[in-house]
Amino acid sequence: MNASFRLVEDSFEFYPARDFFDHVALCAHNCYQVSAKDHASNVLFVGRLIANGHLAMIEHARFLFRLEEEAWKRLFALQNPYVLLRQDKGRFYASLSLRPILEAKDESRRAFLPLIAALPPEIRSLFGVEVDSPGAVLVPPESEGLERSNLESFVFWTYLLITDRGVSHELVRHRPCSFAQESTRYCNYSKEKFDSCLTFLRPLGYENNKATYDAYFQEVSRTYFRLLSAGLTPQEARSVLPNALKTSIIVTASLSEWDHIFALRCSPHAHPDIRRLMEKVRKDQEERKEALFHGA
Repeated sequence: MNASFRLVEDSFEFYPARDFFDHVALCAHNCYQVSAKDHASNVLFVGRLIANGHLAMIEHARFLFRLEEEAWKRLFALQNPYVLLRQDKGRFYASLSLRPILEAKDESRRAFLPLIAALPPEIRSLFGVEVDSPGAVLVPPESEGLERSNLESFVFWTYLLITDRGVSHELVRHRPCSFAQESTRYCNYSKEKFDSCLTFLRPLGYENNKATYDAYFQEVSRTYFRLLSAGLTPQEARSVLPNALKTSIIVTASLSEWDHIFALRCSPHAHPDIRRLMEKVRKDQEERKEALFHGA
């Protein structure tokens, strides 16, 4: 079997807010490196994710609700760490993904009913209940005139990052964030959609050690494809794949959490690979924040 490889540079792409189903499906499809689907297909796909309990992908879509005080107090009493509750200029807010609502049981579920009622009908149908529970309204955080500290906690931005497995191991240590990473369990790199080869990030010092790196990447590729030819599954053959393997990882985090990531990963003490990538993302965010906080 072909044992070729290729090298790529790190990169990023900003994913703007979109329809709930389309956004969740886009993130989830990254795990399997599957192309985007139409909206109707995405609705069915997200329904299957929820039915099967695969709720991590649901976290990539966030909602902000303005609540009446009593409804807010009922949520506050739950002390759910995945529901961010804030007051701002005498108004009451809750920021969350749908995951804690989907996981809520009995009394806890009743506290979420005003939020379910405020969702668009297509999303509300996921819960399989008829609700008429006033007390909350779904709002875009940018339109509420929020204090900057609250706005930075309520606005979540999603990025697709192309990097290597070493960098992704560092990224997934950050909390609270949501991740959707290319899966070496399910991606079979012998397939045509991967050009039947392994892809690696160009390593530090590559130009001065090209022959050594190329020989290693060639041998890794040969070994991986030989294992597949011997009948091993991708999740079994992946054991030979190195940190240098290219990976595609989607990261969703609040602006305040992104700032925390930048503080650690843009430091001179950070690994040069993650520092280089995070510097690019930070520069992009600085421009977007200027538009968010001061207007384009």
